Amino acid sequence: MTHCPTSTAAFTGREDILAILEQFFFPGHAAERTKVFHLHGLGGVGKTQTALEFRKKFKARFTAIYFITADKEYSLQGGYLDIARTNVTQAAESWEAGLSWLKTHEQNWLVIIDNADDPNIQLANYLPACDHGNIIITSRNPELKHVADQDHELRDMLPNDGILLLLKHALKDHSNANQQQKEEAAKIAIELHYFPLALVQAGAYINQTQCLFEYLERLENHREQLLRKNLNQARDKYHWSVYQTWILSWEQLRQESKVFLSLCAHLHHEHIPRLLFERGVMNINHMVHFGPSNAVKEGKLILESFSTLEMKWDGIKFDDIIAEIASYSLVNIDNGGYMFHPLVHQWLKDMTKEENKQAIEGIIVLAFQGTFCHDHKFWQRLLPHCRALGDLNNSDYTVRFIIGLIWFHLDECQEAIMLWEPLLSTVMNILGVENNSTVHLMSGLGMAYYSTGKATKALDLLQNSIAIFKRVMGEEHPTTLYMIRGYSMILLYLERTNEALVLLQPAVEIAKRVIGDEHPLTLTMIESLSKILSGLGRKNEALILLQSLVEISKRVMGTENLSTLARIEGLAEIFNDLERGHEALEILQHLAENSRRVMGEEHPNTLNIIHASAVTLIKMKRPNEALKLFQTVAETSKRVLGDEHPQTFSRIKGSADTLYVLGRKDEALELLWPLVEISKRVIADEHPDFLSGIKSLADTLCLLERRNEALELLLPLVEISKRVLGDEHPQTLSRIKSLADTLWILGRINEALQLLQPLVEISKRVLGDEHPQTLSNIQGLAETLCLLGRIDEALGLLLPLVEISKRVIADEHPQTLFRIKSLADTLCILGRINEALQLLQPLVEISKRVLGDEHPQTLSNIQGLAETLCLLGRTNEAL
Repeated sequence: MTHCPTSTAAFTGREDILAILEQFFFPGHAAERTKVFHLHGLGGVGKTQTALEFRKKFKARFTAIYFITADKEYSLQGGYLDIARTNVTQAAESWEAGLSWLKTHEQNWLVIIDNADDPNIQLANYLPACDHGNIIITSRNPELKHVADQDHELRDMLPNDGILLLLKHALKDHSNANQQQKEEAAKIAIELHYFPLALVQAGAYINQTQCLFEYLERLENHREQLLRKNLNQARDKYHWSVYQTWILSWEQLRQESKVFLSLCAHLHHEHIPRLLFERGVMNINHMVHFGPSNAVKEGKLILESFSTLEMKWDGIKFDDIIAEIASYSLVNIDNGGYMFHPLVHQWLKDMTKEENKQAIEGIIVLAFQGTFCHDHKFWQRLLPHCRALGDLNNSDYTVRFIIGLIWFHLDECQEAIMLWEPLLSTVMNILGVENNSTVHLMSGLGMAYYSTGKATKALDLLQNSIAIFKRVMGEEHPTTLYMIRGYSMILLYLERTNEALVLLQPAVEIAKRVIGDEHPLTLTMIESLSKILSGLGRKNEALILLQSLVEISKRVMGTENLSTLARIEGLAEIFNDLERGHEALEILQHLAENSRRVMGEEHPNTLNIIHASAVTLIKMKRPNEALKLFQTVAETSKRVLGDEHPQTFSRIKGSADTLYVLGRKDEALELLWPLVEISKRVIADEHPDFLSGIKSLADTLCLLERRNEALELLLPLVEISKRVLGDEHPQTLSRIKSLADTLWILGRINEALQLLQPLVEISKRVLGDEHPQTLSNIQGLAETLCLLGRIDEALGLLLPLVEISKRVIADEHPQTLFRIKSLADTLCILGRINEALQLLQPLVEISKRVLGDEHPQTLSNIQGLAETLCLLGRTNEAL
């Protein structure tokens, strides 16, 4: 019974492990003790065949070879008894005699102990303790590495080896397979994750049914049936199917382990966090946000098996469950979480069907409660598992609300909307319009609309929810205040800034009185108020407010809290607006170091701060330093977020813009072309961040004199913006202005005029007569009228424009100076030369002082003055 069989004739690949085994057993020097190698992995991964192939290749180097089946203790003992009867006496009665013979015979024997899968067998008792001989243990249990000198986990095959193994079993003459057959085999091998037993089984089935080109379709429609199917006429003597191989392991598990596996079957197969279950237990008695839930009840019942009698987390009990499952190689432990082979995970899904799906949804809800609902890193780890849950339309409304909340917090707002939109009518019917949960859902959906650019829908929902909450809970209830804060932020987004201020300012005072100066909600509302003040141009007031807020936030929430860090970053932004770049940069550099230490080099927050530092360096006229930062964050973004993520797009464009500033236009264009292609591909997705990026890209293309390409982007962008945001949204208006400017530069003046005339009227009505964007639109219209020879109309626009610009922006602001120059040029055309001169002479002096002697605008103003002096006959002064 210890006769060693040969490996299968179709054995393929595994050259790496065969080389490792050769080096281990034949190192080139004498052994000082028995050499023990442990080869472990999933059932069906090819452990036995690899050991037998090693024996086949190197059998001449061993004096004797024995093969012992170790699935049961009596089969182990029977193997050693057989060695005794073969080498000592046929009358031997004791298995220990075989072990003793190996110990005392100093020969280069090899014992293959196969399928040592039972974790309850103390295998060390069956290993001869001596200074000679060789042992290979094959097992599903990775813990046996402790009895071996070296171990190796056997995993999926290399792609080419996997394809070849499939073809060997699928085609009678695999060596003559044509290209089409090889390509189809490659697709099948990918689908089966290059798992040896699955490949062998698929190949045998294909061989019997001649269905190479139909197999993938059958696998898609009948996966479970195919992977359960026994193959009685297979080339190998191993007749167990893939699924039956793992069912043998399943049948050995305790009920708690089976329950854990059934929970994991509904999650993603990789990086299942231990914290999910630990936090679920910690919140087992927590009041669940959004009301009662059958899923939560089921989740609590299961979590009790992972807890102590006092309903506290029992890590030791949980470790025992994981250890049992890992002893059959069904799960791998990975950095605080658990991973399953994709085929094992699919088998678990097929085994457990819908069993415990509701329970795992409830556990996710529990894990999200209390203080843990603020843990951004934990949400990110949950993201793939929430996706893996699939269709949640039949889940209870608490589950749908909480998982939508996870999407929302992770900026996956479109996913939140898809979950919450149908949920709202359900909840309103079940709970009523004025129920606390209904109003929370209305508020959440409103903020999700806002985050995806659907500001009008957001305003309507929030307006309704605020009205209901004021009536039911009162004007001073914290949730009412929270909703008012959200509503004011949407008004700010729509640049209805004065309305936002009128709404939020009294709400902040109420929050201070009712919930206290240092309550997190009060701090958030003050932060929003500072943004509104900044949006109104009241930068110094915003700065004073934010500086005080940062100090409170550091004390109350901690210096490394995400909200505190965001507020400090806001300080840097205001310093930038106030042209205090050195202070902004100092803050950002400190933040970047802090973020690297706390969150890591590649965390989105770290990348955002470095990007902001690069923008600051550009404003400080330090483009070379800025370029290095833009290039660093762009490369990291590509790797971490992907080539087509909006932030990657923005950072590549930052690099291109900086190259343009440095005069390296060809390099800038080289970076921009891929962005143009991405823009054409993603513009239909209507992602707000991408739409903003495409507008910015078009502006850059205009600067680089690629105006036709810019026009190709702007035309669809304006139409999408009108449809998604509305005709009168500030961003739509800004995009129409860019389109008009591009047409203007291309000489299509009448088309530009057709856009600019209604644009000015809409800007006045929506943004106000004195809004910076309205002033810019008026200036564009005046320049267009001038080009068309309608000088008097242009002058009628420019005279009040200059006065408003002086009053609203500042007498010496670059935009005001530019408008004065436009007015002077228009007066010159009308022959009012002396009036033009009265404007240009002080303009040149202010330009020199404010912008510098060599600034392009200063040079243009000097040129205008010289030409005006010429027109007046004062040629010597002009010269």
